[in-house]
Amino acid sequence: MTRSKLTKKRARLLAELEHLVGKNCYNGNIQNWGPGGVYEGKGRDFRYPLTMIDESGEKRRRKYPAATDVSPQMLATGYYAFGANRLHIIEALDDVLRHLETHHGLKL
Repeated sequence: MTRSKLTKKRARLLAELEHLVGKNCYNGNIQNWGPGGVYEGKGRDFRYPLTMIDESGEKRRRKYPAATDVSPQMLATGYYAFGANRLHIIEALDDVLRHLETHHGLKL
């Protein structure tokens, strides 16, 4: 995130929002087999992992709990990896908050 440093309060809100977004993934191709080999239908919801880069340059993946306990600098690197593609989810959510603050009177 190159625009400005994240405050701890804003970083916490972004981590909570990311957690809400990330738990809403669905794959209709997953086959669900329950206890005793009983087929339970197609499709499954899942939590998409947030990838962040720590201070030493190592990738850290997080599903649970929300990344409210990491530094704002580490959180700012957060993205979803889709093969060779990345969705910079923390930056995108910060853009949404900035838009709401600028155009809709949101006060944080």
